[in-house]
Amino acid sequence: MADFRPVLLGTDLGVYSIARSFHEAYGVRSIVVSNQLRGPIDHSRIIDNVLVGAGAGEEETVAALLDVGRRHAGTPLLLMVNAEHEVELVVRNRAALEPHFVIPFASGEVLTAAADKEVLAATCARLGIATPASQAVDLADAGQEGWAPPALDLTFPVVLKPAVSAEHLLLSFAGKRKVYTATTAAQADDVLRRLARAGLRDVVLVQELIPGHDTQGRTVTCYVDRAGEVTLMASGQLLLQLHEPTMIGNSAAILTEPQPEVEEQAAAILRELGFTGFANFDVKVDPRDGRAHFLDLNPRIGRPNYYLNVAGRNPARAVVADFAAELGLGGPVASPLYRPEQEVGVYSYLPWSLVRRYLTDPGLRRTVARVHRTRRFTHPLAYALDRDPRRTFYRAASTVNLVRDFRAHYPEPTPTGL
Repeated sequence: MADFRPVLLGTDLGVYSIARSFHEAYGVRSIVVSNQLRGPIDHSRIIDNVLVGAGAGEEETVAALLDVGRRHAGTPLLLMVNAEHEVELVVRNRAALEPHFVIPFASGEVLTAAADKEVLAATCARLGIATPASQAVDLADAGQEGWAPPALDLTFPVVLKPAVSAEHLLLSFAGKRKVYTATTAAQADDVLRRLARAGLRDVVLVQELIPGHDTQGRTVTCYVDRAGEVTLMASGQLLLQLHEPTMIGNSAAILTEPQPEVEEQAAAILRELGFTGFANFDVKVDPRDGRAHFLDLNPRIGRPNYYLNVAGRNPARAVVADFAAELGLGGPVASPLYRPEQEVGVYSYLPWSLVRRYLTDPGLRRTVARVHRTRRFTHPLAYALDRDPRRTFYRAASTVNLVRDFRAHYPEPTPTGL
């Protein structure tokens, strides 16, 4: 067992998946700092929970992290976060946190640029990489009397999303969604006005909708070390995303077949940005011409990160190899993770019976059925070394709720996936 400890923020499936990766690779228990216990991290044998208290803000969270640092003085601590607002928390408080933690993130300037969808679009344009036609709408002056959204010079339908997600994530208002859609200019105008009334004062990116249902989606995750080398790369085809309004865009089932062309483009974008650390890209292939369009760059490992392990590439090994000396491992550790071969499997926290009914392509359905028969259909919470009847019950109850959500919000596959 290694002597270092991962320290994580949050309670969701992605946080548990990171803890599982570290436990599989090094046998270490992660310390998870959170406002409250939730199913994915509760009753776990691989996690030590530190509760800050419901409603705790940034000041209390940072204080709890510093307390963890002091209580574990002498043990190298690796700080990992996996949400937009948590990345910003680390950026704002890095000077206070760095004496206690190894922080495997790029500089604040690079992280801020990488999280901005306008920057991604401009970077892709320089590199000749496809992105949807888009128009930025700045809501900075939306509180002034007489403000009105500008006319949009785009082909409808469109999707609307904050250029930087963190501010929008913290807002609470009726009709909130992760991504908004509009089939007419009037509908887009209404969405922009609702966001303005809710208090959003950031840029909203309006993009022409790339057609095609969920299976046209692709995902790519990379780790770039401090020397600028990509030491981990994995990709896959989206099978099904969540469709509950505030969760749409979260990949729930991924076939880990490699996507070489998209991987090369992702690496080029990260080199252009001077990015280091974990990054996850959302991509959609236009069924009309087969061209991949880059939609989002998330400067973090992403919620469905356990798909990397299903592909045969444990992400914990990449970050530990990069910071081996700081983590007390005595020097460089080999990281033979970026190689052409990738294991084929399915990452899914949805049951096969549900995934199957949304796969409209017979060939793809047969491929995934073969994976299911060979038991390469993997649920991130189904960890043999972390069994507890209460966790088994949570997973079953969560599955029932997810099936209900699909019945309510996405009863049948659609041509757009929305």
